[in-house]
Amino acid sequence: MDDTEIVPRRADTVELVPTRNGWVPAPAAPGRRAAQTARAWLRETHTPADPSSYLGPGELCLIRTHLHWLVPLRSVLQSMVMVPVAILLGLVAPSIWWIQLGLALTAVGHQAYLFYRFLAWRTDQIAVTDQRIIRTSGVFTTRVDAVNLDQITDSTYHRSFLGHVFNYGTLRIGSAGTTQTLRAIDWVPTPADIYRAAHHNRESGQR
Repeated sequence: MDDTEIVPRRADTVELVPTRNGWVPAPAAPGRRAAQTARAWLRETHTPADPSSYLGPGELCLIRTHLHWLVPLRSVLQSMVMVPVAILLGLVAPSIWWIQLGLALTAVGHQAYLFYRFLAWRTDQIAVTDQRIIRTSGVFTTRVDAVNLDQITDSTYHRSFLGHVFNYGTLRIGSAGTTQTLRAIDWVPTPADIYRAAHHNRESGQR
């Protein structure tokens, strides 16, 4: 009896082909190769970098978070104001080609704007370590702002009524440095946790 076990081929399994030098991965089809390249580019460009890539020797990341989820939702709600206007124009002038073309281009631009805002939210993140507060942002470029905890002279956080309801706030940081790149961060989720983590490690470092 043949005891060979047949394992179903998974979607991510690498297909091998025999050659003179042994078995090598089969070349991907042109369409599949282009899709793989596009996925790799999106993953490399628009996936938030791990905070460990910005940490110094022995630095420990305590909290890592995005801005509050209301940030991309607010962009969607603001852009939806245009929808009733587009529907009204489409009903009033259904046979005017340049109005229909303008509406089509506006719809495309609207989707591109929403996609950009989502990428901006996804790449904007805050990290609190045992030594610094770090903020990274940027869709097509990368910006890293940081402040050392031992340079913070004072810090406060403020939550509005909606901030209490949805648990977000604004974190303001005062620093002893002459140039301060990280002064205030809006739409911070669970600001009390970030505030306590920063102050606890700042006091521990001063002892």
